Parts: sequence; C-alpha cells; structure tokens
Amino acid sequence: LAATAACAHAHEHEGVAEVADHPDKLVRAETGESVENPFHPIRLLLASDESAGAVTIYEFILPPGSPGSPPHTHTHEDEYFYVTSGTLDVLSNGEVLRLNPGDFAALNRGHAHMFWNGSDGETELVMMTTGSSFEAFMESVSPRIAEAKPESAEAVGAVIGQLAAEHGITISMEMMPEEAAPYYAPPE
Repeated sequence: LAATAACAHAHEHEGVAEVADHPDKLVRAETGESVENPFHPIRLLLASDESAGAVTIYEFILPPGSPGSPPHTHTHEDEYFYVTSGTLDVLSNGEVLRLNPGDFAALNRGHAHMFWNGSDGETELVMMTTGSSFEAFMESVSPRIAEAKPESAEAVGAVIGQLAAEHGITISMEMMPEEAAPYYAPPE
C-alpha cells in the first residue's frame, strides 16, 4: 500500500512533480465509514478524494455461503483483493480459484471476474479499486434499489445491472461458474 500511496501523491505537470495536498489518514480496527449495501457489510477505509483520486480502499465482510459480485468486467478501474481471514472464491481468467488469508488477487479492467464466499465461515478482505468511478457506483446501489423497490431477485439484478452499465461495468451472468450459481439463485 505504501508504494500505491507514493504513486498516488506525485503527478507530473510540465516535467515538474506536483504533490497533492491532503492529510494522512489512520483508520482504527472496526471503525471507518459504513457503506450501505444490501448484500454484506462494507466499510470505506480510504475514499478516492483522500488519495488524490487514485485509489479507493474498502473492507468487505462476507457471511458464510454468500454472494459477493456477479461475473462482471470493468472499463474504468482495476480491482484488488487481499484476504485477511476466511476464504474467498474468485473467477479470474475463466478459472475458479480459492484464496486464503494472505492471498492477493489483481482483477484488472477488461477481464471478467467475480467473487463469493463459498465456505461455511466468515470472510474478511481488503478491496481496492483504482480511480473514483467504482466508489460512485457503490454509493449508488442501495439508494437506487430503495427507489426502484424491486419485487424479486431478478428485478434487483436488473436494477444493479443498469446502474453498473452507467458506471462502465458490464455484468455477464452467462459466465457464472456452476459452483457459484447457488449463491446467486433467487430465494425460494
């Protein structure tokens, strides 16, 4: 993270390095801004405007046997996961992988990926994105769902799909791996 922060601060302008003026930030364990999300707890650790617009950092807590995101492709940002506890299942490069504590995944723009917790234990991870467009997407999900009042899981998916498209994210449900499908099925 220190290397990311150093790169985020210095910008070249006509051959002269400019340094963004924003204060350091410390986020204590179990603090930070809660992000309203209908699927799992999320805490915003570093907003894009706190990093000169270069990166946004979240903590995700996924309950056992829960979805994270459907298969999707970003056009504006890269997404990085660092698992701190539990296990995280990801689809990356067409392959399903299980990440363990200490594992890191770089899920880059232009490549379809997804994640979920297919285990019987809670999963905690640090999720980072480049730029600020994903942060705007995350801030919009719950309000858009509340406004639309969808009456089924499919309708919720349609609302999220439209919102994702507005933020340069393409959802591709046809890429859902068989082992992830049960976590995304409509409730019976």
